[in-house]
This record gives sequence, structure tokens and C-alpha cells, in this order.
Amino acid sequence: MRSTLPLLALLAQLACNGGEPAPDPFAGVEATETRAMPGLRCDAQVVRAESNVPYVYAYDREDMGRVLGFVMARDRYFEMDLARRLGLGTVSELLGQDALETDMESRSNAMTFVADQLLASLTPDQAALYDAFAEGVNHYILEVHEGRLPPPSELELAAGLLGADSPEALMQPFDRRSVAGIGATLIYELGFETGDVGRAATAEQLPTLFEGAALGELRRAGAIEDIWQRVAPVYPVVSAPDWTDGGAAGPPMGRPAQTRRVGPSGVERGTLDRLDSRLARLQRRLGHDWEQGFGSNAWAVSGTHTTDGRALLAGDGHLPLSIPSLFWQIGLDTVVLGGGDTHQVGVSIPGLPYMAVGTNGRVAWSQTQLLGDITDWYREELQLDADGYPAATRFQDAWVPLSAAEEAFVIADVPLLGSVGRTETWARWTTADGRWIADVEGTPLGDPEDAEPGQAVVMLGGDWVVPGDVDGDGVITAISFDYTGLDQGNIMAALDAFGHSDSVEEFHEATKGLVAYSQNMVVADVHGSVLYTGFQAVPCRSYLDRGSDGAWADGADPTQLIDGTRYGSFTVPMDGWKADFTQSSDPERCLVPHEAYPYSIDPAQGYVLSANNDPSGLSLDESLVNDAWYIGGPWSSGYRADTIDQRLAEVVADGTADQAAMVEIQGDTRSRLGEQFTPVLIDAVAHAVALSQDDFVEPGSADERLLDLYLQDPEAVDEAAARLAAWLDADTPTPSGVETFYHQPAPGDDAHAVATTLFNAWFPRFLSGVIDDEGLPNVWSPWGSSARTRALSLMVDGRGPDNPLGLASWNPDTEETAFFDVLGTEPVETSEEVALSALVDALGWLTSEDAYGSVNMDTWIWGLKHTVHFDSILGDFLGNDGPYAAITEQFSITTDTLPLAADIPRGDPRADLEEFPRPGDQFSVDAANPGFSGTRFTYGSGPVFRMVVALGPDGVTGENIIPGGQSALTDSPYFADQTALWLANETVPMHLTLDEVLGAAVGREWYRAETPGPCP
Repeated sequence: MRSTLPLLALLAQLACNGGEPAPDPFAGVEATETRAMPGLRCDAQVVRAESNVPYVYAYDREDMGRVLGFVMARDRYFEMDLARRLGLGTVSELLGQDALETDMESRSNAMTFVADQLLASLTPDQAALYDAFAEGVNHYILEVHEGRLPPPSELELAAGLLGADSPEALMQPFDRRSVAGIGATLIYELGFETGDVGRAATAEQLPTLFEGAALGELRRAGAIEDIWQRVAPVYPVVSAPDWTDGGAAGPPMGRPAQTRRVGPSGVERGTLDRLDSRLARLQRRLGHDWEQGFGSNAWAVSGTHTTDGRALLAGDGHLPLSIPSLFWQIGLDTVVLGGGDTHQVGVSIPGLPYMAVGTNGRVAWSQTQLLGDITDWYREELQLDADGYPAATRFQDAWVPLSAAEEAFVIADVPLLGSVGRTETWARWTTADGRWIADVEGTPLGDPEDAEPGQAVVMLGGDWVVPGDVDGDGVITAISFDYTGLDQGNIMAALDAFGHSDSVEEFHEATKGLVAYSQNMVVADVHGSVLYTGFQAVPCRSYLDRGSDGAWADGADPTQLIDGTRYGSFTVPMDGWKADFTQSSDPERCLVPHEAYPYSIDPAQGYVLSANNDPSGLSLDESLVNDAWYIGGPWSSGYRADTIDQRLAEVVADGTADQAAMVEIQGDTRSRLGEQFTPVLIDAVAHAVALSQDDFVEPGSADERLLDLYLQDPEAVDEAAARLAAWLDADTPTPSGVETFYHQPAPGDDAHAVATTLFNAWFPRFLSGVIDDEGLPNVWSPWGSSARTRALSLMVDGRGPDNPLGLASWNPDTEETAFFDVLGTEPVETSEEVALSALVDALGWLTSEDAYGSVNMDTWIWGLKHTVHFDSILGDFLGNDGPYAAITEQFSITTDTLPLAADIPRGDPRADLEEFPRPGDQFSVDAANPGFSGTRFTYGSGPVFRMVVALGPDGVTGENIIPGGQSALTDSPYFADQTALWLANETVPMHLTLDEVLGAAVGREWYRAETPGPCP
């Protein structure tokens, strides 16, 4: 049917030019709804397919935008409203006092400013599309006001709570700034990097760690050199295997002796800690769990390596599994009715009139988090005015005035939530070159009313401070930031160009418009080619001084705090909607060249992949500062990337690479951590067993302590070790082991489910026993789970004579790292003791009432503890506990919404589950991310879509799923229907051709133009 689309377009064009009327391709599908749509130039059609996914057919982009705005708002208005309010800093206008902190964070971190920058950069065509989209949303609001459509479920329940006369009274009109606000929220979720502040705080603490402690020198050296300075992944899989530096800036330099700075930041410590805590809170609100981790998978296989010559694209993004889902399935078309060039299917972000991930039949694309560095944080010296407010910052021995701006916060009057209606106005400040002041040294206050008479009080991000020199060093310090998003980029034009590209080369060219996006892009095209690129506009930072080995000079390290008294900010120059690379002679306006940024097209291995891993080997030498260009990092430890790499290599080698194989790889739940670390425990148990059979064990020795641990419960230890050994032999599968409506356990699953439980109860205790007793500051990068396993891998592999891996913490007395010694105990413990002690502790916990309450290991089924939850987005603002729990739970998906099975008898362990049993563990490809608490195994984040597309000249097929439903209306049959499929790793088809859409139609909505023009 693909070949008929040009004919339909021609007929449509003839109709517009006064020819014969074009045939109605939709006549065969009964119109289940007919609705007049103000502003439409021509009639439009929305065909609903499986799971109520809408396919919008319109005459042109503006008409498409109007219908899309209406249809999207009908399903997801409240989610769209919260996203725009988050971007514009107006959540408290709806939810009252409890959301004020959120608005303060948005405004003080420039999110609202970025929204206005996006607004100012719109082209005329974009502005028309935004206006049309907003008009569609507003027509939905009108229909709710007129009683013709039901209001959003959240507002229907919350109206009385929020003090409104009716739900529709809480629905404020959209405009193009609303859409820009949602764009700003997206940008911050993707690329606003705040880790520099935390790293600066950590660097201050490292030189004095472990003073007076046992093995203190070894521990301190290990903290710095074995953990802090290390950036290489556990598995060295890269996304652009054939990449060279492009010759743009010469060969890489030698590895510097110090790859990360150690020492004081020069900022008063209270200021540093206060801002670090606030930024961590912001990151959690943006969906980033820096302990458990987050990220995504994406890969593409070239047509020359697949079963039918079609290129394959697979993508699954990993973010919080909130309800409603973060994405919304959609088809968009202006070809059939108007002869336009939009013809796409995939997922969009509610509130934006663009396809985020999907295919247009010529290219298919997905994306993952890049972990790029596009935000710089600065140490400032501050001068106050006569009233005590910030007035100037020092720059190169001169005081340069600050610019002040007033921010007005409107707080809703919500008596039931204890919110008093009012407006608060607070100032914010920027430096002369555009850096935003994020925090200032001073005395913190719990409430501005606590200030003494005459004291100046500033508010930054929700913290109230009386500025002043509190550490007595004669300097008032502050912290500021610069961010590529502060410059006037137009990433929405780039996103639009993605969906209209004809090849991977054209797609790669469109990435020149990515400013403040920070994503890896993986692409396949109809010609059989594949592309990986992580390009975004990254400052050259050539104005920051370096040593001859590439190491940053003091005060010039962009991974911590730059000295703002010496170095200014950067600017991203633009040429239209694309970055301008011609200004390389100006260090403040220089960008890393597009052709010098890591990318790969059609590598010899036949595929490209990205799982938040190193783009091109930049970190494999343990340095991020000695390459031709610095772009960010470190990246993930490579577990998911290595599994995907293994599986892709297998299907390419045996000739089985097809769409079904990609789906199977997406569902891979093998435990790579179990594969790597279980032998450590099995060896420790085997040693203890051997000691139990010896006639003599030296008193007071490590062997005696190991034996004593074993003898606490030898039968349980032996059984656990035997189960884990069998699990290891079976390649560490991680089934849930729980029968549900979406899963029937296979023979042997129960044993593997128990072994998975044993490993995941043991491993966090082993990890904690090695690392946590030292009380290390936050030395973990990019996130805790990844960096901690990287460190543990190094320590385990570094055991043995002659310090095989050159560990700075290697203890010659034990021939392993000093971190295996438990700090605070008299003996010097060994790795085997820590491993076996962790197992004994895990066994004790597993038998307790807090866990399974039984000594019978057969009952320790993984899926009874490893569950996935789908919580309402309201919880991000009101919390999922306390007085608001009863509200948020009504908009979550639980086992009350989708019962696990029919007629579960009382006493069945499934009867008490409110969440859903699932396979997998930390770093499995089918992301489960339970983290390393050792007692709580529920998901942190997971796949927010699972998409696979096969495309070639003979046709395009695809499938996708989201963890929720199209509709946010709790009484809709499409509120949780895709969750049921998601739990089973099933999908719904993605239809590209008109015939496919019509063949799958379950209904059609006819949107009538009130004053139709010359239309087909």
C-alpha cells in the first residue's frame, strides 16, 4: 500500500487545484464520532487502531497540530498541564504551597528562562504549528467546560480538595509559551547536568579521609586512585567502534597522573552542601535516580546483516514508570489528505507536536541518555550592596555589576492543604556574561520571617539565606552556572527534521540543531544503513587552561567548580536553527566540530548500539581529559551494552537477525552481576567447607574467622551455595517464578527464582561490606550503582600476589585491597570473610518476617519481592506517602486495577501483592533496576517504551508498547490496557501505510472544518 500514497497525494493536489474530487479512503470505516473543529482549513480524520492509538490524517501541518492538540489533551491534559507548569514555574498556582519549592527550583535553575529562549527562537512555521496545537488543546478545554467531554480524572477528584468550584475551573488555556514550557521541561530532563557541585564537595573531603584509621593511608589512596580517578567501564563496549578523532585536534595526549582534581573548592562548605542537596532533589524530580541509575537501550542492525535485507531499529527508554506514561503512541500524516511530507508513527511526549521516537518509513530512530557535559558551574566572589543584597562579582580584578530580575510566585489558596493564597516576589541575579547565581554564602534560615530586622534575605531554589561571610575568610562566595540551554537554540527544529529525514546521512546532518539535548541517537534507514551519533552542541572550552598532559589547571576543571574570577562563560553560536561551527577562533564561541564528534555509519560489525556506554573509547584509558575534545562522561559500566553486543554478534553471525530477534533481545533478563560475582561467594564457601574438614585451623587467623562464619549455619550455607552454583551453570536466568495472568512459569523457573533471590540478597551486603563501612563521600560517577560495581570489579579482580592490577589500596599482608577490611574491627578481614558474612546475614534476613518468614528456601521466590510499580505523577509533587497517599493511589495502576490472577485463595503469597512480579535484576537489558539496598527489590526505573522497527524498500513493520495506556482517564478501558501487555513483554503493531491503519481500525473520528477551504 506504500506505493499508493503518492497517488493519493496527487489526487488531493488535483482536488485543491479544482480537479475531480479525490476518493475518500476512509469511507470504509464507520465514523464513531463527528466533531466540528474551529480553525481547521480542511476536514481531518483520526483513525483509532489497537489500544486506541490515534492515527491523525490532516491536510497540512497546522490542521494536524490542531487535531493533535485536541486528541492528545483529551487523553493526557493533566500530564501536559503539569509539564508546562514545571517548565514555567507555576505548579504552585494549581497545587498550592506544597509545590512552591518545585517552582522556585524551576525558576532559579533557569528552566523558565530556557522556555522563553525556545519561544524566541521559533520560526514562523513553528510558531503557526504551536499556535494551532494550543488551539486544539483549548478546544478540548472548551468541550469540557460545555459538558460535552469529561474532565481529567485528576482534576475531577482534586477540584474540591484544591478549592475549585468545578474541575474545569482548574483548566487554564494553552498558548505557544505553554508548549515552549513543556519543551524546557524536556530539555532539563535530558541534559541539565548538576554533578559538578557534588564532585567539588567530594574533592574537598578526599585529602583528609581516614586520618588515624587502620590502614588509613591505603584506604585514602584507594579512595582517590582506585575509585575517584577511575572512569573506565567494566566492559569496554563502545558505540562507535570504528571511530577516530577525525584529525580535528591532533592525537590524544598521554594519560595524566591526576584525572580529577583533589582539594578545596574555595566555596564556603555550607553553601556547597546546601546547593548539592537541592540539586539532587531537582534531579530526582526530573526522573533521575543517581543511586539506582537510569538510562536506555537502542541499537540498529544494517540490512546487509539481517534475514530479509531490511534494516532493524530497536529502542527502549528507561525512566520512571509513572502513570500516565511518559510517552503516548501516535501516527501523524499530511500526505494522504494534503500531499504534505509528514508521515510518521511512533511515540510523542505529551504536550509537544513532534514525534520523539519512531519512523517515517525512510528512517527509524531511538535515543538514550548521553551523559554529556554541557553545564559548567563556577565559584564566584560576591560583593553586597548597602542593603546586603548581591550587587557584583569579581572578574579579573574588577567588580562587575550583577543584573537583577524579579520573579513573582502565585500560590493558590487551598485551605484543605494548608496553603494560603498569596503572591511572593523574589529577586534572582545573573553575571554580566550570563551566568546564573545558584546560591550564595550566608546564614540559612528556615523561614524568611526568621531574619533579624534590617537583614537582607535572598531566596534561591527554595532556600532562604542572609548573604554574608560566614566562614570568616574575608570573602563572600557564590556558585553560578552556565548551560548551553541558556543560548537561543532551536532543538525543536532538529526534532522535526529527524522525522522528515530520508537517510541516516540526512539525519546526522539534522543533529547540528541539537542544543542542550544530550542524547545518543541510533538510526536505521530504508536503504539498509545504520547510524550512531551522540552529537550535540558542546563548547570547545579552549579558554580553560590545561597542562601539557591535558589535565585541567587549578580552577579550570569543568567537571567541578570553575574559577569565575578568571574564566568567563561560553556561548553557543547559531546559524539559523543549526549550530555555527565557523567561529572556532573565538574561544568563548567555539564548538566541538560536528565531524570530529564520535559517530559511526555502517561499521564492519554490522550494527551500532547505545546503552549509556562510552561513545568511542574515550574513557578506556582511565582518563577523560586527554582526548582531542572533552565532551563529558564517565559513562555506564557497560553491563547492558555488553549483553546487547553479545546477543547482536550472535544473531548477525548465525543469520537470524530479524524483528523477532530484536524483541527477544529487548526481553533479556540474564543477571550479568550474578555471572560476574557469584564465583566469589562459591569459592569462599568452598574454602570454608575445606576448612571444616581440616584437623587444625590456626587460632585467630582469617581461616578461623571464615570457618566460624560457616559453622553458624552450615546446612543453609551449603544449600545456598549449591543453588547458586546450579544457577551459574544455567547462565544466571532471573525469572520471577510467580504465576500471573501475564506469565506462566516454565519448568525449573522456581529454582532459578530462588537462586536469583539469594544472589540479590547477598550481593548488596557484600558490596556494602566492602565499601560502605568506610563512610566514603560521594565518589561515585556517573551514578552509584554503576560506579560501585566498577570499583568492586576492580577490587575483586585485583586480588593476588604482586598487586596484579596496580591498586593503590593493595595490602601486601592480605594481597588484596584494604577495602576488604571492615573498618572499626580489630582483625584485618579478607574478601572471603566479607563474602561469607554477607551470605550469613542475607540468610538471616530472608528467614525473617520482614522477608519470607520461612527457613524453607523453596518459598524464597524472586517475583514475590521483585515487583514493578506504576505510581501516579501526582506523587512527584505531593508524595506517595502521608496524607496524599489516598489521592495518588487512585491514579496509580496496582493489582486492584489489574488483578494478578482470578480467585487467588487466602494464604497464597500473591494475595498480598499490590505490585507486579517481574524477572530481571540490576543491569539486565530488560531494565529492572532494583538497586542495592538488599531489602527492597522493587523497580527504580524501567522501559517507558519498547519499540522495534524493520524497514526496507519492500515495506516497513514495527511494534511498540508503553507501560500504561493512551488515556489518563481512570475509567477508560485504555487507562491500563497497555500495562497488561507491557508486563508480558508483548506489543501492539505500529502501522505506517494507510491500508494497515484502516485494516486495524476500531473507530474513526471525523473532524469537520467550520468554514472549509479548497480541500480534497
